[in-house]
Amino acid sequence: MFDFFKKKKKIEKKVSIANPVNGKVVKLEEVPDPVFAEKMVGDGFAVMPEEGEVFAPVSGEVTLQPDGYHAIGIKTEEGLEVLVHFGLETVELKGEGFTPHVKVGDKVNNGDKVLSVDIEKIKDKVPSIITPCIVANLEENILSEINFDAKCGEEVQTVTIVD
Repeated sequence: MFDFFKKKKKIEKKVSIANPVNGKVVKLEEVPDPVFAEKMVGDGFAVMPEEGEVFAPVSGEVTLQPDGYHAIGIKTEEGLEVLVHFGLETVELKGEGFTPHVKVGDKVNNGDKVLSVDIEKIKDKVPSIITPCIVANLEENILSEINFDAKCGEEVQTVTIVD
């Protein structure tokens, strides 16, 4: 009786974000660029890559791939927009050293190879090869603590989506 007085239960769904590259997971605040470190673009983590193979950290649709291929954006089924940005100021390389394996509109699964980077070719031409992985539209959703021990393909964080 009188169900409208009852509080609606919030529906929570968790989305896993995997480590997109083989390397050491670090806090976003350690990225030597205020745009990422101060979370102006979104929240998440970063990886100091040891290899140049980049894999999708989530499943979804590729929605962003700049001409220089230095970044990739993926929108999940739940509407989260996840960005992987390989290195800092890598846009200046205009694609040199980057080989994309997907294009805007492609559907990807968590773990699919999306980009190859020739680290040796680019590392001396940019301030850092540190690779931020961020959720650009976190809003009121909740980001978990970082799993600093996550290897490539393993869960680093989860986003709890609150409806």
